[in-house]
Amino acid sequence: MQIYLALCDSYRVEIAENTETVMYMLRKLRPEVLLLDFKAEQFTRNGKSSMDFVRKVKRKYEDLKVVLILDPRDCAREDELHGCGVDWVLYTPVKTRNLLANLDRMTTETALA
Repeated sequence: MQIYLALCDSYRVEIAENTETVMYMLRKLRPEVLLLDFKAEQFTRNGKSSMDFVRKVKRKYEDLKVVLILDPRDCAREDELHGCGVDWVLYTPVKTRNLLANLDRMTTETALA
């Protein structure tokens, strides 16, 4: 909720409860950035991991920036995450100021490309 409140003043924020809704929103809304909680149980179903989901998203939407929120205890997986298409890893607890600054940078880079 803290992230949503921090972002909603500057960005259009949509919240998806499952992978099907994420894919629907990506098709309809064409966002610049997808922010995912790596530990969210709803993103690990049917034997597929969050990384499988990120690979699928990046195959369909190559220019989409994917940001994962990750527990710092999982930092050893960061290289693996970047390898599957994650553009940026954000560690909990989330620092709002850092998040906003990096999202501003990412969306500016997209606009300039």
